[in-house]
Amino acid sequence: MRKIRTVLGDIDSSTLGFTMAHEHVFMDIAGHGKPDIEWSLYRWNEQLQILREYKAVGGNAMIDANPRYLDGRDAARMKVASEQSGVHIVACTGFVKEAENQANCQDLVKMSIEQMTEFFVKEITIGMDGTDIRAGWIKGASMYCYITPLQEKALRAAARAAMLTGVPVHTHTEIGTWGFEQIEIIESEGMDLTRFGLAHLDRNPDFWYHKKIAEKGCYIIYDGPGKAKYYPDSIRVDLLRRLVDAGFEKQIMLCNDMGKKSHHTVYGGGPGWTWIKQKFLPRLLDEGFSQETIDNFMIHNPARFYSLKE
Repeated sequence: MRKIRTVLGDIDSSTLGFTMAHEHVFMDIAGHGKPDIEWSLYRWNEQLQILREYKAVGGNAMIDANPRYLDGRDAARMKVASEQSGVHIVACTGFVKEAENQANCQDLVKMSIEQMTEFFVKEITIGMDGTDIRAGWIKGASMYCYITPLQEKALRAAARAAMLTGVPVHTHTEIGTWGFEQIEIIESEGMDLTRFGLAHLDRNPDFWYHKKIAEKGCYIIYDGPGKAKYYPDSIRVDLLRRLVDAGFEKQIMLCNDMGKKSHHTVYGGGPGWTWIKQKFLPRLLDEGFSQETIDNFMIHNPARFYSLKE
């Protein structure tokens, strides 16, 4: 039986269920106790309510995309939120981007790749944030058409730590760019590309680009459905149809990447974590996608990707 490492411990992958593959259970950009800003999802009652509403419509798991160096990851809060909501939460280690003053990552700047690899392995095998709550995957990143030296070091360390521990790696791509170059880095470290995924690719709605990434064996995460300010969902639907027709439906995962108050109905915004299940997936059915394909996007593909490799 394959296992997935959640904040409550390892579970059988068959029990993960309906999963949003890249979300933010808590955000704390301002710092706890500082001004309550748009990019800060830290109020306990509201965040727990969001999880419970997601659970009520059949949501079963959240892949949390906040490593220690992004926006105040809090392992203990995630554990209690998982216990009280009944939603599986899979936390991450890794690194995304430097703050303007780099205060959030000074210890990483000083680490060698070997030391950073050891740190990521520790968060996966021993625990995060001074607890015994363990990470279940590793996050990496690049910027808009380039990568910083620290991001490259962290991405190489992520690949090495993933191979040592069996967890997958998935990355932030700024506006969907630099995917090929990330793959080259991961490939140069000798990592199995079927254990590597790229998020936000639908911000760059280029079918040829996505197809070439999928042909390498990588997973693709579309996390923009419902965000019409970028472009209409008809474009995403067409991209998904073409990828499915090309044979890649078992490498696609869907979610919403909602890290702002204005993304959530409990704060008076939207579309909220229930929207994919209640609105976007019914649209896919109406547009001719099968239930089997949707189950691959939302259940089977995440269960396979986030399983620990033995």
